[in-house]
Amino acid sequence: LAQANVALGPAFDLSTSITSGQASCLKMPAIMPSESTRSEVQVAASCSKAGAAKEDALGTRDVLRKILPAAAGSFIEFYEFAIFSYMSADITGNFFADGHGGSLGTWAGFAVTLAVRPLGGLFFGALADRFGRKPAMQLTIALMLVTTLLQGVLPSFYCCGEGWGWFGLVVMLLLRVLQGLSAGGELSTAAVYITEVSPRGQLGFNLSWISLTGAFGAWSVASLVVFLFQTALTKEQMLLWGWRLPYLSSIIPGAAVLLGRRYLEETPDFEELVRAKAEQENNLSMERGDAEEHSTTSEAGMLHELFANHKLALLVGSLGTAIFGALSFVPPLYGAQFIQQDQGLPANVVTFSELMNYAIPALLAPAIGMLVDRWGAGRVYTLGVFLGGVVVPAPVLYWWAHVPEGQGITSMFVGQALLGLCLALQTSVYLWVVELFPVHVRVTGVSVAYNIGVGICGGLGPLVSDAGNRVLDPKGLMSAPAIYTAVFGLVSLFACLGSRVLAKRGVMQVTHIRKSPY
Repeated sequence: LAQANVALGPAFDLSTSITSGQASCLKMPAIMPSESTRSEVQVAASCSKAGAAKEDALGTRDVLRKILPAAAGSFIEFYEFAIFSYMSADITGNFFADGHGGSLGTWAGFAVTLAVRPLGGLFFGALADRFGRKPAMQLTIALMLVTTLLQGVLPSFYCCGEGWGWFGLVVMLLLRVLQGLSAGGELSTAAVYITEVSPRGQLGFNLSWISLTGAFGAWSVASLVVFLFQTALTKEQMLLWGWRLPYLSSIIPGAAVLLGRRYLEETPDFEELVRAKAEQENNLSMERGDAEEHSTTSEAGMLHELFANHKLALLVGSLGTAIFGALSFVPPLYGAQFIQQDQGLPANVVTFSELMNYAIPALLAPAIGMLVDRWGAGRVYTLGVFLGGVVVPAPVLYWWAHVPEGQGITSMFVGQALLGLCLALQTSVYLWVVELFPVHVRVTGVSVAYNIGVGICGGLGPLVSDAGNRVLDPKGLMSAPAIYTAVFGLVSLFACLGSRVLAKRGVMQVTHIRKSPY
């Protein structure tokens, strides 16, 4: 016991000499810690050491070499979501038409992928926190690629009749569930990986590669691909076989990402975490002689640790990221589909407007990342939530519902540009949510929080909006998609502002990596 106290002492004394950049990794308890708290403090101290070493060792060339393969994995995740959304009319015609669910069935198929993401985040997050960030990222990208390709070869009601149509529909839903599970661990693991291999002064800029190559870049590329197919093929050809081509084209970027991730190295923070756990178990073994039993308990208690000691961070992260999902999936996708039907606009024109909507935040992502490094993730994201959740979407959706005949195309492009500018500020969400969790539960915490907010709250948006428009007048003062977006905008704004107040009062910690700027 004396030996353990000697080992514990420096962890507390260290707090008086660490730098301000490292202090965010270490939170000093006001009372003598319990055994579990002692472990967390020792791990936090290790995180400080790893962070200091990381600042000195990594240059720009090394960071880019590690960032691109990690960030680009999100391309496959969002590419599939995008082509499903852009080709929703063709998906409906093949799988949900003639009494098989209609547009509600199509958007339910979209929602099921996002609804199961928290479960996937829980599984792959725990996998990444236990075995490493690299193996989790390799597994998620492989599963996403396979499920995306298989959706492109399924039989449908339109081409193959009733019997094979039911087979294709069931398999498609199963594939989308598997894809949702894998996607639940993809972006969150990549965001944590990039954070842990990046110098602290460039966290925002390096994380912006997720937006450029994945989150927004994938939507832009997908819209361009679908636009080209819709322009080159007739409506009948798209309905019969053209809708399969965007799915099959995912083999090219998917294979490139798989190859690139083979050469990734594990993060310094995780390697230091493994060493700290090994030292802790050795110390307990010397004290008790039951290291094996403690090891099993420690592994089984990872999820218990997250839900027992980080409930507030999970709640804030889930509510705070909700508007990112709602703003991504409701106004630019469902809202655009609504004005297309109301104004009778060509499908390729609407798809091209959606290309602009996602190209704007993709191109602005590096600038927003630099703004995050200069002004802080908390400030930039709160501004993005206010503009993108409260100020802009409702007026744009009202304008689209009341636009005079003949001005539909103009209003479509102007509205998509405004929404794109709001989405650009959402690039700050990745660092904002990663900061909420300490290293030993970081991937699991980020995965669960992000996927509840974006997956469930955002993924259900088109389905709820479609159902709401059957009850509420779409041309009323507030349509169903406008209400949906505004509600989650206010919820996320409350989470962002409330977390800052709670942090100032010492109730929670919102910066575990970089204390300032925030």
